[in-house]
Amino acid sequence: MLKFKILSYSLLLFTFISQYGFAQSPEKELVKADSLYQKKQYISAIKIYNKIYESGNASPSMLLKLARIEEGMGNPGKSFYYLEKYYQLTKDEIALDYLKENTEEENIAGFNYGFAYKLDLLYKEWKIYIQLLASILTFLFIGLMIKNREDSSKKKNYFAASILPIIILIFLTNYEGRNEAIITNNPSYLLEGPSSGANLVEQLKSPAKVKLKSEIDVWSKIIYDDKVAYIKSSQIKKL
Repeated sequence: MLKFKILSYSLLLFTFISQYGFAQSPEKELVKADSLYQKKQYISAIKIYNKIYESGNASPSMLLKLARIEEGMGNPGKSFYYLEKYYQLTKDEIALDYLKENTEEENIAGFNYGFAYKLDLLYKEWKIYIQLLASILTFLFIGLMIKNREDSSKKKNYFAASILPIIILIFLTNYEGRNEAIITNNPSYLLEGPSSGANLVEQLKSPAKVKLKSEIDVWSKIIYDDKVAYIKSSQIKKL
């Protein structure tokens, strides 16, 4: 019995240490990458930054550094991607102005940062809270309908009041917001079908922002300039 308790405590201690070590790892890696960045060892730094980003532990300053490195390495598509992710986290208007200036100057397709773009970001940010409020109101009105089932007048009023939150819930459930991606590889080839042998729709020599419709194996179905096309998923980054 004593051995079993010791074994149990040891297992718990090992689990705690492992989880703590794992949690600390991204911070240590970030310090290492920042040190490499300061020493201008950008190739080594970006490898660590990308690893941290893929693990979901990106910070605004790290995204900004990634954007600067990619720009310096001649990868404008990736630079725009990280800069837009930075803006989405910080709402830094200077970053958005920089994106506007560069994409408009180079006449790059799909990069529109007007009212509709900001409204979409706001929608995605508040969607879960609106869903929660609409759900509470729906259950509240349904409960009041049941409570006042003998009173037809009140029942009708509560039923009418429940219609709007139900419609809102249906809309929120079926609309996720814009699903976009940035084509980061140049040149890139847009094809008519999910196959390397499909006919060419267009060859792009610069980055572009596209609507992402679906994914089929290693291919992504997109809409570019109002045209449906397919591109290798490895050539785009989802926003």
